[in-house]
Amino acid sequence: MIATGRHDARAAIIATLLVALGVALLPAGSYVAYLFVWLAVATVAALNGIAPAEAARRGLLALPFALAALPLLFTRSDEIIWSGALGGASLSISGAGLRVIVTTAVKAWISVQVALILVRRYPVESIVGSLRALRLPDTIATSAGLTIRYLDLLRSEATRMLRARTSRSASPIGETRERVGGSIPWRARVTGNLAGALFLRAFARAARIEEAATARGARGSLSLGGLQQVDPRLLPKTALALIAFAAIGVAGALLPRF
Repeated sequence: MIATGRHDARAAIIATLLVALGVALLPAGSYVAYLFVWLAVATVAALNGIAPAEAARRGLLALPFALAALPLLFTRSDEIIWSGALGGASLSISGAGLRVIVTTAVKAWISVQVALILVRRYPVESIVGSLRALRLPDTIATSAGLTIRYLDLLRSEATRMLRARTSRSASPIGETRERVGGSIPWRARVTGNLAGALFLRAFARAARIEEAATARGARGSLSLGGLQQVDPRLLPKTALALIAFAAIGVAGALLPRF
């Protein structure tokens, strides 16, 4: 069931932040704990009308950001699982670094799914109003509202660009099974150009929106008003969120690590 209007989303926001924080604080290699947390997140997603497979697929959005930890695979010197020479330079792969990279990717993947439940459960007006009701800086509330509001727009823009690429024979295999669209490096270069073009289009659109809003007297804040309804069960729900946060910590401490 999706909430409408400016409903009180404070409990859901607190729960989202606490679960994401609890997952982030789990030790590296706590794969069993990650599994239990994901099963709980998938159950909540299903109860809110989101198929676990869809939530898992959308959570993959965070995986490219986990590549920031990739240098740890080569820079850490503990638990070496391979070492050799590459082009005259010595190179080693650390098992500990690999564990950190995998756990970072899993944590980001689960956290995105938790945020997805919040966004699908409450409209942007409720989220922004609830952030303000939590006495957070208005910049945070406005930024979150604009991000949520324009994600669908960017997704539609990316879909159109991919459709245009496909229509120009950039797919790897044609109808008669022949190779079309160039080599794999060529297609990778095309994909990188599409990502850059999407960023430039998003930046240009944001500039136009800012100019239009400034011309209408906007002062950098979403004028969405306050909450129309206050959740009478805010405290019990917040207590449950704290219990979930503590349970994640206990699971990380007691369950085996690999």
